[in-house]
Formats: sequence, C-alpha cells, structure tokens
Amino acid sequence: MGILTTEERDLLTRTASLIEELLETIEIMQDSRLVKDLKAALREVEEGKARPLSELIRELDLEGKV
Repeated sequence: MGILTTEERDLLTRTASLIEELLETIEIMQDSRLVKDLKAALREVEEGKARPLSELIRELDLEGKV
C-alpha cells in the first residue's frame, strides 16, 4: 500500500502541471518584447490576417507528413 491514494496522486500531478504552466506564464509576462510580439500576432488574427494551419499544410502538400 502506498502513502497516497490514486486520487491524491492524480491531484498532485494536476497541481504540479498547473504550477508549471503558471511559472511559464510568469516567465513570458516578464519578457516585454515577447509580450509585444504576442499582442501584435493576436491583433493580426483578429484582423483576419492569419489562416488555419491545416490550410497551410494542404497548400504545401504536407498532409499526412506533419
């Protein structure tokens, strides 16, 4: 018998994953150039200047290769 139940291990794993995601978010938020680039990219998406990745894959004839 282990120290933790299956449910407790699952909760611990999910919590660790959430903490890792939060730390990555903090790291990104501290990089002002990256934040600026992300905002510009989101603006381009909102303006319709982006297209789905699946469309690009089809255009480059990479279906089934990527």
